Amino acid sequence: MQRRALRAEIRRIGMAAGLDAIGFAAADPFSTYALRDSPRRDPRMSLPGARAIIVAGVYIGALALPVWENPCWGRTSRLYLSGFFLDVVEPLQPIVELLENTGHKAVICDGAAPGGSILPLKLAAVRAGLGWQGKHSLLISKAYGTFLALGGIVTDAELATETQREPNRCKRCDLCQTACPLGALEQPHVLNRERCLSYQLQAEALSSAARMVMGNRVGDCEICQIACPWNRRHLLHPLKSSRNADFQEQVPTWERVFRLTALAELSEAQYRSQLGPLGTQIPYRFFRRNVQLALAHAAGQGCG
Repeated sequence: MQRRALRAEIRRIGMAAGLDAIGFAAADPFSTYALRDSPRRDPRMSLPGARAIIVAGVYIGALALPVWENPCWGRTSRLYLSGFFLDVVEPLQPIVELLENTGHKAVICDGAAPGGSILPLKLAAVRAGLGWQGKHSLLISKAYGTFLALGGIVTDAELATETQREPNRCKRCDLCQTACPLGALEQPHVLNRERCLSYQLQAEALSSAARMVMGNRVGDCEICQIACPWNRRHLLHPLKSSRNADFQEQVPTWERVFRLTALAELSEAQYRSQLGPLGTQIPYRFFRRNVQLALAHAAGQGCG
């Protein structure tokens, strides 16, 4: 199959599988990747002979619970509720099957697999022309803001073209940096993981400063994304996507699950059965700690 026809078929199959954005880029090393000793810097370490990267995105802008503003409910994030907390994987399987059936090799990025993801997906998405990297370090798309869950495939198929990259449109805006309550975005485009509230909520080290500002957040943050002007319309009027209808049907169930008093009663087995399918891989003991702190915060605001 010729390059153009194969790209067209990948787009068709990917959209049918629920993807909202697909881009192609050369499988060259990522020389600017911050972790200099990481194999994620070079796609060919994941697949010898790799020629191209397929970067895919699923729009998650509508995956929010109306009760998040109520301190009696646990707050997470759109990414948390999407089921793609680490990487988009399942919707990429039909594309891999197509590539293999046409005689090519292909490897999916999978942060849940041993060894983790195999690409710096935000940088790959920028290279593929899907958007630019904001000062909060996240990918920003003109169409989708920061609300694209990303996935990637490394393949030896010749798919890459000369892609016109999106210019960085953040300019002098620093709203995400000033909104971060823990100063995790002191340097533009660089995230200080140790300070980031999202990362602290998912780890053992939860600083006293984080405890003071977390409020009802039990697993993720989104503060910098809420402040980003490119998300403004998505916060008010989310776009329609293949996942929206299914999620809206699940909202009443999620609202029952995420009431703080209900979360506090979850055993480890219940936590794994009810929230495990979301694939966050946040250990139960950290999640339970977050819930207890959120409950203490809620008690001061009249939640029983």
